[in-house]
Amino acid sequence: MKSIAIYILGITFLSLVLIGLTSGVKIPEGACEMQIYATALPEVESLGYIDEMSNFNIYHYYDGVVGIKDKSLDNTLGVAYVYPKNNSNVEDIIDKLNAKICFEQQLEDGISYYGYVRGLDKSVDIQNKEINVQIVSNKDNIIVGFPLIMGSY
Repeated sequence: MKSIAIYILGITFLSLVLIGLTSGVKIPEGACEMQIYATALPEVESLGYIDEMSNFNIYHYYDGVVGIKDKSLDNTLGVAYVYPKNNSNVEDIIDKLNAKICFEQQLEDGISYYGYVRGLDKSVDIQNKEINVQIVSNKDNIIVGFPLIMGSY
């Protein structure tokens, strides 16, 4: 009887520890993919694939909720969301984020917007401006990166 109680306590403790170490991160409505830029694997479930880079990796997720070990994503370099262009438009995304666009850059196959959103921790300095969001609209997708998109677009 004592061993069953110890077993139940052990399972309960382990479950609480695991719940405390992970958190569900929801991919925003309308997005088909979440990318996390990190040096170490930040996920515990449903990883699509990994692009191995020289200084970090890009982890791709496609499910609606992703289990993340690093709840606040403090140990990541950035996060990006991919929206199919047939379901979203840049103006709506900028409005939803309440982003102040600082400048634009024409691309071969689209346009890149660099801006600032209040309340975000991570930012970079580009052209003496604090930038914490990059939005790229190409022929197929709209990619929203915080603070920047670190993969191909």
